[in-house]
Amino acid sequence: MTNIERARIGIAELDNILAGGLPRGSVTLVAGGPGTGKTILAVQFILNGATRYSEKGMFVTFNESSKILKQNMLSLGWNLGEVEEQGKVKLLDFIAMNKVGLQTVIDTILEEARAFEAKRLVIDSITAISMALSEKLEARTTISIIQRLLRKIDCTTILISEKPWGERSLGSGVEEFVADGVILLETLPAKGELRRRMAVVKMRGTGHDMKFYQYTISSGEGIIITPYPEVV
Repeated sequence: MTNIERARIGIAELDNILAGGLPRGSVTLVAGGPGTGKTILAVQFILNGATRYSEKGMFVTFNESSKILKQNMLSLGWNLGEVEEQGKVKLLDFIAMNKVGLQTVIDTILEEARAFEAKRLVIDSITAISMALSEKLEARTTISIIQRLLRKIDCTTILISEKPWGERSLGSGVEEFVADGVILLETLPAKGELRRRMAVVKMRGTGHDMKFYQYTISSGEGIIITPYPEVV
């Protein structure tokens, strides 16, 4: 396990929980409900890769336009547009996926990632792709195909999944079985307010800490994880 090559996320405590970072070339599901910071974590993965580790990253969004994404990240002090102009990050949006078709979307993502020579890839979100599929069997087959294709382009990939309120399954209920790893983000009521916590619940081929950790989201710093696990 110690010889596994890692892609550091750049969030120190999370990289420690992951025993050094995400296994390079893996596909990791980041799952959580609204307001848990899924997109923020993924943007940190892409930005830190570009600015700290000299790795190009591509961010594919289905939930909002790249323009809105850049505006939202500016509120945290992160200038995605600047690193995009520098050729370190590529943003690709598919707001109207139904107009071009799923196969065209997948082909375009893979072609753009190869052409850009991306080492890091985020798809926000895989839930949008799953929702375009009518049957769970079809969803599982398609997501499995996407995973195998992603391995061929030598990217370390994060797939974002929306976890509905009150549901135990992640997204459509099939993504967690296909992905190499799962990072779960949650909001829970405590003393009259919501608090956030996370855990790495799965990571194939490597050891990792499976405890829950509290975290906050701060302007300029993004996700900050409490270095001590919860006592439950």
